[in-house]
Amino acid sequence: MASNTDIMGYCGMVLLTITLIPQLYKIIKTKKGEDLSYIFLIMNILTCLFFLIYGILLKEKPLIISNSIVMFQIMFLIFLKYYFSKTNIIIEGRSQFSRV
Repeated sequence: MASNTDIMGYCGMVLLTITLIPQLYKIIKTKKGEDLSYIFLIMNILTCLFFLIYGILLKEKPLIISNSIVMFQIMFLIFLKYYFSKTNIIIEGRSQFSRV
């Protein structure tokens, strides 16, 4: 049977891993990521990295699983921010040329 500590750890893991889903959905839906700061995203990756190392050292599965998932989500956010910023420049550039 799981201890209260384990239950709290797994509840925190679930909540942590779903926190970025609304942001991912919004960026994919709107195809805009310019409101996200690269500094914010990099700081989140560093935070997840340190918590991941901490979880590995303590052999705590909730920390390892949740921080691995969140790190992947943040890297995906960085990719989407970069991709949509380049795509929007191309689209805006074409619309400017088409008016001439």
